[in-house]
Amino acid sequence: MEMPYATKTVILEKALSLFSRRGYDSVGIQEIVGEAGITKPTLYYYFGSKQGLLEAIISFWGGRFSALIRTAADYRHDLVMNLTMLLRETVRFAREEPDYFRFQSSLFSSAPETAGHTASAGLRKEVISTIETLFTQTSRDHGNMRGREKIYSITFLGLIETCAHLVLNNELDVGMHMEYRIIHQYMHGIFS
Repeated sequence: MEMPYATKTVILEKALSLFSRRGYDSVGIQEIVGEAGITKPTLYYYFGSKQGLLEAIISFWGGRFSALIRTAADYRHDLVMNLTMLLRETVRFAREEPDYFRFQSSLFSSAPETAGHTASAGLRKEVISTIETLFTQTSRDHGNMRGREKIYSITFLGLIETCAHLVLNNELDVGMHMEYRIIHQYMHGIFS
């Protein structure tokens, strides 16, 4: 007999796979339970609703993503090192969790009135705030950056997400040389 944690994990993974490929709104409960080999009452027991399932997915995988962003953005008076680590860790996470990474990106860019946008808004705000804090701390060392921390955080998140998607789609190979080029091109824009 399967342990409850294993059942819950199967539901999360099957739902994530479906959501990643087709989008949250396009996948119904019946399809999720069919893929997971469970009944509707079992899904409702663990998650309460489809929205509860979405929130559990974001909490589990999004929590891991947020933690790695916090670690990589821990400022040590070397912005190039921090930005390189943010790029490297985002690409690594995307390679390890491609379904979740693609799904998270679709949620972050979804229309504000959608359930996906609402459920992921806290995570997106947390990630941007973490990167903004890095730029705020950096601006104390580099005064010409003051007042632009928010736009830097948003554009840098967009850059690293795009790079990770290009890597997932085999359109970009991000090794040390490419990391250097990407980060230094970004830095050129900041300091110009």
